[in-house]
Amino acid sequence: MEHLLLHVCCGPDLTYAYEYFSKEYSVTGYFANDNIDTEEEYEKRFYQAKIVADHYKFMIIKKIYEPEKFLVASKNLENEREMGRRCEECHRMNFRSAVEKAKEINAGLVSTTLTISPHKNAEMINRIGCEEASKKSVRFVEENLKKHEGFKKATEISKRFNLYRQNWCGCKFSRGTIG
Repeated sequence: MEHLLLHVCCGPDLTYAYEYFSKEYSVTGYFANDNIDTEEEYEKRFYQAKIVADHYKFMIIKKIYEPEKFLVASKNLENEREMGRRCEECHRMNFRSAVEKAKEINAGLVSTTLTISPHKNAEMINRIGCEEASKKSVRFVEENLKKHEGFKKATEISKRFNLYRQNWCGCKFSRGTIG
């Protein structure tokens, strides 16, 4: 099985995404979300993702929280609409980190849990993922997990696991705009 590094945004989205990708790949999770507003929220979301990883018995790597990277990436984009240029730069920042980690651990493939959300633009996510992966000779596995009822299935699994489900992407600019 090929090794896939799966960028993880949160535990609830990881549930179905892991089930889906693990059918074809050996999956390692990578929690990298410098966009999350506070360290407390970052740790809370990682803890939920770790519950999922422990349940399915796979490794998840937690990136050191560096929120200043998001503030630099989103400079002058604070008032952009959701799924606009600020989100593009955020995805680019997170995927750049994921691709670097994939190279470090010899994973030839990268993907993300983000396309499961009805609040995310899968086309944009896949385009940016492919762009960032190609820079380092890694392949981004394009998917739209919504098409497989991923959000519905993830919600059901999350309820069984009693996971915390946030109602915003995590950045301070999106708080209260989603959900």
